[in-house]
Amino acid sequence: MTAAPAPAPSPAPEPEQPRVPVWAPFVALALVFVVIGLFGAAVVAVLASADSSISVTNPPDWVTIGLTAVQDAGFVFAAWVAVRLSGRRAGPDDFGLRRVPVRRAVTWMAAVYAVFWVAAAVLLVIFGRPPDQDIVSELKQQDSFAVLAGYAVLTCMLAPFAEEFFFRGFMFTTLRPRIGAVWGSLVVGLVFGLVHAPGAPLLGVAVLAAFGIGLCVLYVRTGSIIPCMALHAIHNSISFATTKSLPAWGLVGLLAVSVGAVVAVGRGVAGTASPAVAG
Repeated sequence: MTAAPAPAPSPAPEPEQPRVPVWAPFVALALVFVVIGLFGAAVVAVLASADSSISVTNPPDWVTIGLTAVQDAGFVFAAWVAVRLSGRRAGPDDFGLRRVPVRRAVTWMAAVYAVFWVAAAVLLVIFGRPPDQDIVSELKQQDSFAVLAGYAVLTCMLAPFAEEFFFRGFMFTTLRPRIGAVWGSLVVGLVFGLVHAPGAPLLGVAVLAAFGIGLCVLYVRTGSIIPCMALHAIHNSISFATTKSLPAWGLVGLLAVSVGAVVAVGRGVAGTASPAVAG
């Protein structure tokens, strides 16, 4: 009688990756603002010394756009470095960059955005319409196509990717296992609003905080920050088009380009190795 073959040994489970310290996102955020602030001040000072027409307190738009783009890159880099220093692989999955079924993403994006607008409407009814943010006032006075194109790329493409990568993909991912999804959403939403406080009225900060909370909910429900990037791009594109009174075709074009760009980059970074979240 032939003996039954011995069962194959079970593969050893992969060791659990270490957690990112709960303070890491806040330290990274502070460092980005300090480093980029000092860098920006130095750049503007050098430019002003070379060209007397450049104001230190009110630099040209191209300088503002460039420095803000550097800041956005700093968000992504700081998040990646913090996760790497914590001993994790710092792959796309560590930041919530996962492919998700389109139907599920669109459904939850629509639901979250609808609830956000209801909350924003309630705030506006209670407190009235706030004054414009500084960037909105600047856009209203700007007629240069090149400058407007730069602001469009900055606000509708770069900011949605970088801010979602940092606030939802890094900060919320770090806080959620420690304090839960509800408190994590509230904390990250509040920080997200406060980050936009310079140049924004208090009510505007509150509305952005509500939007940040909604984006955390969207991340929880879809398991990916790519829908968050897409909704962020939609919101900023609508705000940009409204500020500049773009025609309908301009709004549609801006939405198509901005959402298409952030989704394409997000899915590209996620890569084919990232499993799709079950729908």
